[in-house]
Amino acid sequence: MVRPVLRPYLLLLLACVEAAAIAYVVRSASRFIGLNTLLPSWMGEAIHQTVLMTAFLAALLFEQPRASRRMAVLVAAVPGLVVVYDLYMSVTQSWGWLLSAATAGVFGYALYLIMEEEAELHASNRAGRWHRRVLQRRRGA
Repeated sequence: MVRPVLRPYLLLLLACVEAAAIAYVVRSASRFIGLNTLLPSWMGEAIHQTVLMTAFLAALLFEQPRASRRMAVLVAAVPGLVVVYDLYMSVTQSWGWLLSAATAGVFGYALYLIMEEEAELHASNRAGRWHRRVLQRRRGA
């Protein structure tokens, strides 16, 4: 059976859409409650971004894309975009955005390390199965 080439990327895209929907609902609810008027702008945005990245992680764990090094880079790109946005806001608005950028950067790097380790584990497991099969063929022949 032929596996579609884009299958793991579709799961990643679905995880991004799920996380964006959850973040949109949380942001709308917090603005309806008035949370954005109680906190400084960068702190409220940092809370929303933390919820976004937590929702992204939860959706990613739920979807379970096939681990590879390429997938690890793509998964880390989402927090990377948040870091870029926060750095832009720190230059144009306030230095407080740097705290949010640091949090998103740590989150993205940790997510990259986890996915890359999972990819190495899968690769070594596949290599181990291949070597066991070769040894079985040599003993049987």
